[in-house]
Amino acid sequence: MDTGQPLISVVLLSYNRPLYLQEALAALVAQSCKNLEIVVVDNPSPASAEVAAVVEQYPNVKLIRNSTNLGYTGGMNKGIQSVSGHYICLTEDDIVMHRDCIRGFVEHMDSHPATGLIAPMIYNKAGRTIRWAGGHFELGGIYRMKIFGAGEKDVGQFSEPFEVNFIDGATMFARADLWKRLNGFHDDFFMYAEAVEFSARVAMTGQKLEVVPQAKVDHFEPPDKPTPPEIEFHKIKNFFALYLLHARLGNLAEFILRYAVLNTLRSAVSRRGNTLLTLRALWWVLKRTPQLLRERRKGVPQPDVRDSIAVENGPLTNDQAPQALNH
Repeated sequence: MDTGQPLISVVLLSYNRPLYLQEALAALVAQSCKNLEIVVVDNPSPASAEVAAVVEQYPNVKLIRNSTNLGYTGGMNKGIQSVSGHYICLTEDDIVMHRDCIRGFVEHMDSHPATGLIAPMIYNKAGRTIRWAGGHFELGGIYRMKIFGAGEKDVGQFSEPFEVNFIDGATMFARADLWKRLNGFHDDFFMYAEAVEFSARVAMTGQKLEVVPQAKVDHFEPPDKPTPPEIEFHKIKNFFALYLLHARLGNLAEFILRYAVLNTLRSAVSRRGNTLLTLRALWWVLKRTPQLLRERRKGVPQPDVRDSIAVENGPLTNDQAPQALNH
């Protein structure tokens, strides 16, 4: 162990991808920054026995086997609660870190006390193009998200750390006290939009969110297959919960009219999408609206993103809006 450095805890979330996990763990163990505590949190799946066998190859890696699927939020929160490092890095089984990734995180965070949450450059593993280089979102009457660099070749256009207002959940790095002071992710989100919601809460602390190009990871490209109904349910409910928690009150009326009323009616008339699933998600939101409004922070600063691109020119469909929140 490198006793000259503070302990860095890495929480790696695993679900049903032992072959990906093998490569992700090998990259973690090979990091040039050696003072690491590595914890794999496995949400149960048909491949959980194989996941355990992969982790057993690394005696210094701890495995937490959840008895039920806690999703991204519950799995990551359980990992955060179990570690003891000065810094905590969150990552997933489909992320392969470059050798100096964590060292780049530590060096940047050590020299930037006003920065709260940072992320690496994320590349498509097979295509070798940029997948994500930070983002900006806006919770207006129309939801807007701009992802920087997506699909571009890296020709040095992102050479220095830069500020954003959205950090993707695929890999995040922060001081342990920030994770614990904010109580990690919102457990009700399960998965999807949780990183946008957490980014909004970090911004409210007054600390910066930055992308550090010197830290790099590769991301296995996700398979092109339909989204299961239960996952679509979380996308929709979280989209509305995000607004109730963080949007300006003046934007809520237009947002609800556009996405809850008009889009649901269009979906029902056109028979596009699962109207019953959408109504179930909206019922979930309605039941929890009093709680969400109690939790919301008033006066959440929204970015000036006049140069950002809307996910679509005009109202989003019920399918498109939640997918804009996918990390």
